[in-house]
Formats: sequence, structure tokens, C-alpha cells
Amino acid sequence: MNLRKNHLISSGRRLISAGMLGLSIAMVPCFAQEKEPVQYLDQGWDDAMRELYYFTPQGSRLMPYSWFLALETAAGETRFSDPANMARYGWLNHGRAKLNPDNLPIGFTKEPANDSAEKYWVGMTCSACHTNDIQAKGKRIRIDGGPALADFTLFITELSAAVQANLNDQTRFGRFAANVLGHDPTPTETAQLRTAYRTFAAELVGNLWMRTPHRPSGPGRVDALNQITNALAVTNLGVPENLRPVSAPVSFPFVWLAPHLDWVQWAPVASSPIARNVGETLGVFGKAEFKDPNNLFHSSVMLKQLHEMEEWLATLKSPPWPEKHFGKVNRKLAKRGRELFDKSCRGCHNMPPFDYTAKEINAFGKQFIKTQPIQITKVGTDSQYTHSLISRITATSNLGPLLFQNESVTPGANFFLTTVGATLKKAIEDAKLTPQEIFEYNGYRFYPPSGDDPVPQIWKPSPEALTAIKASPLVGIWATGPFLHNGSVPNIYELLSPPNERSKTFWVGSREIDPVKLGYKSTKNQLTAKERSQLFLYDTSLPGNHNSGHAFPKKALSPKDRLAIIEYLKDVREDAGQGDSAASTLPAAAKYSSGSEKSSQPVTDKK
Repeated sequence: MNLRKNHLISSGRRLISAGMLGLSIAMVPCFAQEKEPVQYLDQGWDDAMRELYYFTPQGSRLMPYSWFLALETAAGETRFSDPANMARYGWLNHGRAKLNPDNLPIGFTKEPANDSAEKYWVGMTCSACHTNDIQAKGKRIRIDGGPALADFTLFITELSAAVQANLNDQTRFGRFAANVLGHDPTPTETAQLRTAYRTFAAELVGNLWMRTPHRPSGPGRVDALNQITNALAVTNLGVPENLRPVSAPVSFPFVWLAPHLDWVQWAPVASSPIARNVGETLGVFGKAEFKDPNNLFHSSVMLKQLHEMEEWLATLKSPPWPEKHFGKVNRKLAKRGRELFDKSCRGCHNMPPFDYTAKEINAFGKQFIKTQPIQITKVGTDSQYTHSLISRITATSNLGPLLFQNESVTPGANFFLTTVGATLKKAIEDAKLTPQEIFEYNGYRFYPPSGDDPVPQIWKPSPEALTAIKASPLVGIWATGPFLHNGSVPNIYELLSPPNERSKTFWVGSREIDPVKLGYKSTKNQLTAKERSQLFLYDTSLPGNHNSGHAFPKKALSPKDRLAIIEYLKDVREDAGQGDSAASTLPAAAKYSSGSEKSSQPVTDKK
């Protein structure tokens, strides 16, 4: 299952040859289009809220909308956007809706583009990678905010092939032109569309090539930080030498509780929700200008919608274990599991009733659920992710004098955080946010004024955060496998086992739950030969895939104790032991004032 790395250099842009799908058919996940009606759990959302989360645009621009709808697969047998084809990559179908008139998958949005020749673009939003379905005995259960099992590598590889096949086949392009224009085009119209399409195709295929890992990552994983940094430092900045391999895939995290945590990302490097969401938008094909001095840092990000998304997620609860479909929880065993968890696991994983940050470190007296940074050398898990964070060096080009104190190079993580911050600052200026709105959009993550500085400063990660993995609360963890930051452990039972007892290889892509070991069915004994042929074989011997570490507690748990902790993790919710949800225990928003409007203006990037 080797990804072929041959590529052509054409017009200064790297293009993948049209026939190169790069993945052997027998080894890629092939998700069937689901026919069983989906069932929803009580996560605090109604249908209207779900539709907003699934399909609200945020500023992503993958392809002109009419082009995407008209594009055929590389084989030419069907439209690329057909629900059956999109289901092959693991994207979930929700059906037509007011915000989804053309039946695109969850997370694929109709994006308005007032500054573009095209009226609408198809884009991606966070719900594409943070919504999932789990199955049990033919029943399909929706997990809002859960990590998707979508195969992003397969998706972009086949999208690239489809885009190029359309350009290389005159008959196919004729069908494409007729569908885009809505009538049989004249030769002049076809030629004009082909010229525009050729320019776009060169840019998109090069962009997708930069995002393609040396080895397929499989379902549910993506090297987001390297992909985003490549987009910022290569595409936006125009410096090809900044390109680095996409080689450190991590699992999509779950996002319930995320608005209430002190830090997010697998490495605890993000505190501001709006900065995190701007970075996410740029990572899913959002546009930002880093070269034109007259339009510097202007972007396609939709600030208001990103903030609304965060507010909606703040109301999302973790999924309750559906006993009707997955089996009853053994409450007696769960009680024993909680005792074991509190003794062996809670030192890292904050659980209800939650511990909160101190009021004194926040300018508004607000508190957030504590997470725990654990150095990668201590936890012992695969270090490819943190190594890529600290080892990357990026040329700053024309941004050196503006953002990097005239330095010609800077650490890649600093380039990422600083340019996302500059893009956010420009978006805030364009949106004319008030000081209070700036505090609100940043989630009130500000230190109190101190010394000679009367202005609250936004929380910033420590240097040590770049070499740490964040231990988070585990409510709803049953719905989020595979486990560890790189998805290298198939179930909770193995995660609680010594590393030498864990699977060396296992299959990823099945949605069928394993209610005993708490993960998805992934072994030869659980899957038929036909099922295995349609799934992704995860090999823990490969770089970035290692399943080492997390050997806690020091004295290994007995199999019986592992099952007890599993039973507790099925049953625990945010409101356990505190009478209300974690979200509602957070202090109400407080306005900051130091006596003058001018001095209350926050600083988002203090030098």
C-alpha cells in the first residue's frame, strides 16, 4: 500500500500524474453508504442545532461549488459528489436540508465568496472531521462531536485524480461544461471555462499533493499541523523551500467539553478558541494573503460564524452510553472501576467532579476545566508528532520584518501561531469587533493586568508545551477509538494493558462497536475476510504509528480491573457528582474594565 511519489513539474507547480491514485484497492477502507436510519443520543442538541453545526460555512474554499457538483470521478462512472462515492471516504450523509440543498456530506458547505468570480465555493467545516456514526447489530448511532472515521488521504488523492482526469478528457470536459453552465456551451464558452479550470486545477492539485503523506494515514487521522503550516508557509507565502513532509498523523479529537478546557490540541498549544478555529479554517482550504502588501493578512475566514460554532459546541454534551443498543452497564463493576480510576488515572485525567483553573489567573475571574500537560518522554508514546512541532524551521520571507523581528527563519510552530494570529487580528479589524467582543471571541483566556501593563494578555503556551501531550477528561471516551494521540491502540482494554500485550497490527474503518473492550471491531477474529479487505490495516511498527507508552499504572492492572475501569468509562458523564453539567458550572461572562475604553483594548500578540 505504498503511495507512489513520482510527480511532474509543470508550470512551476507540482502535479500528480492523472493515473496515480497511489493506494491499492484491496487495502483502502471502503465505507458502504448507510441505509439504516440514524438514531441520535441526548447530547443537548435538536435537529435545528445539528443542521447549523453540520452545514454552516466558515470560510473554506476547496473548489467552485458548481464545479464540484459537476465533477466526475476519475473512472468517469459517477459524480464525485454523489453520496455513494463520498461515503467511500467515510464522510457521513445527512440528506438534503435548507443549508444543504445539494445533498453533500456532513461538513461540506456552500460557501459564499463575495471577493471571487465564483459566487459560491464548496468548503469544509469542523463537523466533517468531528461527527461520527457507530453501529451495533445493524443500528446506527450518531455521535455529534465525535472523531470521524473519514479517510482524508484517500479523499484528496482521488479528488486530485478526478480533477486531472477532467482536464485530460475532452468528452468528459464537455459534459462538465454543460453541467456547470446549465446549457450546451458554445466552443468559446468551453474554451474560457477550460482556461479558468486549468489554472485552478494546477493550484489545487499542487495543494493536495503537499497534503499527501508518504504513507496513507488511514481513517480518522491527519497530520493537521504540518498540513496547515505547508499551506501557510508554501502556498500563502510563496516559498516552496518551506515544504515539509506530512508525516505525523494524529487522530481527530472529540470536541464536547473543548470550549470549557484551558488548552486544546494534542499538544497544549492553543487557548484562544477563535485563533484555534481560524487555524482550522486555513487548514481546510481557507485562503489568506501573505504577499500583497496592500491586502496583507486578508482572509476568507468568517469570524462571526466561527464564534457561533464555538458557542454551539459549548452546549454539546458527551454521548451517553446507549444501553438499549450496546448493553447494560454493570453499575457495581463501574463503582469499582471509578475507585481504580481515581487511584491510578485521575492524577493525569481530570474527571467529574472537575478541577478548575484558579480565578486569580484570569482577568475576568473565569475558570476552565484543567488539562494536564505530560512530557512525551514521560508518557512514552510515539514522538513523531512532537518532534515535527519542534524540529521544523520556516523561512519568513517578506513577513520577517513585520512579524519576526527581521529574522529570516523561525521555528515552524512559531510561524504557524504568529501568522494565524496576524490573520485573526486582520479579521477582527475588518469585522470591527468591540473590545468586549474580542474578549468574548477569545474565550476570555486572558491573564490579569500586571505591573506597568494595564491590559490583559492572552494566555500563551509555554515552550514545554511543544514537547508535551495533553491529558484531557475522558467523558464519552467510549465513542472515540482508536486511542492514544496517533490512534495506535484499538480499544481501551489494550490501552490499560502493558504495551507488549497490545496488537501489533489491526484493522481500522469498521463502525461496529466492541462493547467489551471498548473500541471498534478490529481483529481477524471479529471481522470476516471480506470486511478486512475493505478496511485499513494499521501497522504499529511504522514511524508515527508506534503503540508504545502510556504504561500506567506502574503495577499492571489485572484483566478484571481493566474491565472495571471500562465499565466506569461507559457510565461517567459531565454532571457526575456535581449536580449539573460541567458547562453550566462555568462562571458567567464578566466584562473587564480598567477605567477607560482605550486601556481595556486587549492585546492578542504581545511582542
